[in-house]
Amino acid sequence: MSLERKDVRFKMAVDMHQALTVLADLAQVDIGELCESIVQREVVRRVHEATVISERTARLGITGRSGEYPGVAGK
Repeated sequence: MSLERKDVRFKMAVDMHQALTVLADLAQVDIGELCESIVQREVVRRVHEATVISERTARLGITGRSGEYPGVAGK
């Protein structure tokens, strides 16, 4: 049984679409499959990056909560 997947639609420049078509052809996959793979990889990378930033800033005592900013006027 495969996982449920949601449909996504986006537009891109003609030259980028042509390049993507060539890449998909070389990889012997459908252009949609290639897009899914590329986007998934980027989402995973960014979520991991955000998690690392959150953990490291928490260790430094930076919470991201609004409040007073010592030494910064007007915030």
